[in-house]
Amino acid sequence: MKTIAYSFFVLMLFLQSPFASSGQYNSILNIGDDLPAFNNLPSISGETISSDQLDEDILVFVSLANHCPWVKGMDSDLVALSNKFNNDSVLVIGLSMNHREDDRLPAMAVHAQKVGYNFDYLYDESQQFGRALGATRTPEYFVFDKQRKLIYTGALYNSPAKMSNDGTVKHINGEPSEFYVENAILATLDNKQVNPSETRAHGCTVKYVQ
Repeated sequence: MKTIAYSFFVLMLFLQSPFASSGQYNSILNIGDDLPAFNNLPSISGETISSDQLDEDILVFVSLANHCPWVKGMDSDLVALSNKFNNDSVLVIGLSMNHREDDRLPAMAVHAQKVGYNFDYLYDESQQFGRALGATRTPEYFVFDKQRKLIYTGALYNSPAKMSNDGTVKHINGEPSEFYVENAILATLDNKQVNPSETRAHGCTVKYVQ
């Protein structure tokens, strides 16, 4: 009985440890899981990209949908994030996976040029990579370190932004005060622990084909 009680005590300590996998909002990936491999996803650049081509220290994937007002609301902040780390070994990659015509590759190229995307924007028609990431919202962020371990997943910041039909952008909780993705990148570049490592993404629902 003492052995069983001790084993249960150790297990509970592990589950409460900050180093235990989170998985609080992502039903597929836990913090510390490996980057799912992907092959030959087409980009708006006209090239195809595979995961084994990427050698930057930090990879930031973000699920996007051109039609989504929540994506449009944070587009300028996404571009600013990419610019901020332009001189670091950080790579931002956009990912679209919906089968709506306005979310497919031709429309992606138009949207990227309109809003000034300065990073690769990939189309995952099979939706296999999106499913492997556990992406359920647009926008939703997935940050991986040099060892290709997931270090952060969730929202860009603590006040999602939505674009209205008239083009105005409003943050639902006022101006953002916690910049989750930026802080995760900075912490990792400085060899510090990411906190928080997982937040709830807010936006449009990814439309997976059954």
